[in-house]
Amino acid sequence: MMKPTTKAALVSALIFPGLGHLVLKRPLRGCLFIVPALLAVGFLLRTTLTLASALVDEINNGTLAIDPIQILARIHASGVDNAATNAASLVIVLCWVGSVADAYWLGRRGQA
Repeated sequence: MMKPTTKAALVSALIFPGLGHLVLKRPLRGCLFIVPALLAVGFLLRTTLTLASALVDEINNGTLAIDPIQILARIHASGVDNAATNAASLVIVLCWVGSVADAYWLGRRGQA
């Protein structure tokens, strides 16, 4: 049988940051990781879908050829690789690593 500490760390690592805290019955603490990660994922998803929609429109209008090199150049020219998207990516990584470490630490400390 798996220890709650290990289970919580694995749930946070493999499914979504903060969910391991639910295993430890610490939902409010888990929300400290879940909410920022969800907001960052939502921002990145919206940014990606907006760009994809613009690219599809340009391809349908004939202003952008179906050429991977041209599409990649258009993606780079769009400016989606900016401080906001980089910050959102960093938030996701920090929430993920932090939630795994915190879930493991909580379980080891017996505060679950």
